[in-house]
Amino acid sequence: MTACSPHGTDKYEKNGPLKRLVTSLGAQRPAPSGKWRDRERQDMVQFKTRDWLVDDEAIAPSLEKWQRAVDLMTELLGATAGFVVEYNDRIGYRSVVTSQNNANPYAGCKTSITGLDTNIFCRQVIAQSDTFYEPDARGKAEWADNPELTEDGFCSYFGVPVTWSNGTIFGTICVFDREPTRYSDTLQKLIETIRDLIEADLRLYEQFQIMRSISLSDQLTGLNNRAGFEMLAQQKIRIAKRYHHHIGLIFIDLDDMKHWNDDYGHAAGDAALKAVGAAITASIREVDICGRIGGDEFAILGYVRNRGDLTTIITRIRNALLAVKLTVAASKKPIHETPKISAGAAVFFEPVKESLETMMDMADQEMYRDKNRKR
Repeated sequence: MTACSPHGTDKYEKNGPLKRLVTSLGAQRPAPSGKWRDRERQDMVQFKTRDWLVDDEAIAPSLEKWQRAVDLMTELLGATAGFVVEYNDRIGYRSVVTSQNNANPYAGCKTSITGLDTNIFCRQVIAQSDTFYEPDARGKAEWADNPELTEDGFCSYFGVPVTWSNGTIFGTICVFDREPTRYSDTLQKLIETIRDLIEADLRLYEQFQIMRSISLSDQLTGLNNRAGFEMLAQQKIRIAKRYHHHIGLIFIDLDDMKHWNDDYGHAAGDAALKAVGAAITASIREVDICGRIGGDEFAILGYVRNRGDLTTIITRIRNALLAVKLTVAASKKPIHETPKISAGAAVFFEPVKESLETMMDMADQEMYRDKNRKR
């Protein structure tokens, strides 16, 4: 992962049309509003579904646009290489887009991860959350162990931070050169303008993730809705078939939903459903998925060793509900009972051949057997 920048300033300084173009695009980046500037750092971006954004198919259309922009940026600056680099504060740095010009030794190469402790130029951008320009790193002690200089021969670097909407660093957009450089303000503004375009795409990605989350979430309980559950369940089943896992499925139904609505009011019925959802969330394992798939029905799917794993989860949920004390202001009368559930479980041993629909039907039947035993 590296890139370089153009050498010489005069030929760029005299390029009036380019200078007017960059200026007209508004290269001066607007200051963030107080709302974003003051947001606490722990409010990190929650929209990435993987360690690396580049692995999410939802960003693929933007990557094509970024590629064209980086190629053009590298050409206009006469640089050896240009990059968009993604930063992961647990893992390191990874190239998202690499310029495809002939001079770039990394053009067409499979991207690798550079560790957090490696002394690379981009680390300065991340550390300062600001633009960093090194015109000539040769002979400078601070870069003596920088592999981009010592191994790749890149002595010049110009990089600007790319951020999510809350100010958290996504990564950098940068150029590298094997010769010392003197970039004009106009060229620096060009890179900043391209950065602004990338950040605009990140905003769209965030909005898409929000809409996707809303469309796949149950607004009452916060769990997946049926569509969200089935999408995740299909992914789990594909992985189970590939790695020879057993699959377990639990169906849960809130008992006497009509009683909750009729005797206490619909607000109490909603509170009972939310209590079941919270008990499920607190009782399942991190690798399990769950959802509210109907009015008073819930489902859980995960990898299991045997039926005992599912029995343990059901017991945890029931115990969690025993501790629930519902206080609903709009209730018709005081609530002196806790929500109770009926539950059914089914295990599908590998090789898993059943469809998700078949699995859900079987677990549903087991749940009704449990419900009928109480009558």
